[in-house]
Amino acid sequence: MNILVADDERMMRIGMEKELRKVLPDASVFVAANGDEALEIFDKVDIHLVFLDIEMPGKNGLEVAKRIKELSPETNIIMTTGYPNYAVKAYKMHVGGYLMKPVDADDIREELEHLRHPIEIKKDPERLKLTCFGEFRAELGGEPLRFSRSKSKEILAYLVAKNGASATRVELCDILWEDEERRSSKSYIGALVMDLKKTLKSVGLEDILYHGRNEYRLQTDKVDCDYIEFLKGNPEAIRAYRGEFMNQYSWAEEYIWDLEQEARISG
Repeated sequence: MNILVADDERMMRIGMEKELRKVLPDASVFVAANGDEALEIFDKVDIHLVFLDIEMPGKNGLEVAKRIKELSPETNIIMTTGYPNYAVKAYKMHVGGYLMKPVDADDIREELEHLRHPIEIKKDPERLKLTCFGEFRAELGGEPLRFSRSKSKEILAYLVAKNGASATRVELCDILWEDEERRSSKSYIGALVMDLKKTLKSVGLEDILYHGRNEYRLQTDKVDCDYIEFLKGNPEAIRAYRGEFMNQYSWAEEYIWDLEQEARISG
């Protein structure tokens, strides 16, 4: 979806774009500082939704709205202003909506629900929930993720513990097996990683795992995780920590001391 925002105040343009990103993260937002610039963009880009400030130098928002409606009657137009006395004029033009500034995400959502020409809004995909305090769990929509091999799940757990840092094949081998098994297990890592990728792909989450040449890491911004939130200083995540971290994995014990220190500092 292409969205046009026209406002002569720079901070209003920035704020409007920020709030739009919260509601329509996948949209392309084009900004204009005046009416002429707005019409120039509209002429070059296939715009689906327009937010027009009414008070602008040169052509004001009402004049721009009139011209847009002549060019494309089904384009949704929402007027924005700090002056309520313009409401009557805006509604007489039969625009799609009218908002008082400053505009926030909730205002935008409400107007989108009442557009003259409805736009299908793509919902955010479900995020993988990773629980590290206690036993490690991976859930999607309240259901546990099904791993065909326990070691595949353990690789995911270790990458979570790395908090976005990369792990190598040798490092994973050292974590997953005892000394006498490491040499014979190195070639098996590749198969386990492929199995993990297959599991994630089956639920549409393959993009959370980065796999480069001898480099594996978790895209931490694409998951919800108590441990990651703890490291960010989230008070709720800090309160949730009770001295247990990925209990089923012996290597996870080395992380507990750091967690305890962080918890003391935060407490």
